[in-house]
Amino acid sequence: MLSLRYQLAIYVVLLGFTPSFSAIAYDPFDCIKDVSKVDKDINDGLVTKLCSGAWTAEPVKCYAQVSRVYATIPRGIAIDLCAGSANAENTLKCYEKAAERGLARFLATRLCGVREPIK
Repeated sequence: MLSLRYQLAIYVVLLGFTPSFSAIAYDPFDCIKDVSKVDKDINDGLVTKLCSGAWTAEPVKCYAQVSRVYATIPRGIAIDLCAGSANAENTLKCYEKAAERGLARFLATRLCGVREPIK
């Protein structure tokens, strides 16, 4: 029988690997499925833009919570802000701070969102 200390050490090690395994398991199709639960009326073009390259659920988390900063945020701006987000909480905190400073939505989105590479 393994000692309690040894069992606890095994659990801690296994839990440490869990996020990396779950990040690999999540893909853009999971994102599409999750977004459809949050916004049933989203069109294919916008959901594709939001979920493109989404290997974690962070873009969906961001999109689901963005209305707490701006209740009337247009869907397209919310998607521009949240697409590619690696940390929904940080993205939204940045956007909230930009709103408090009076930045226009398009500037706040550019400041806090993930920018597309210039071609």
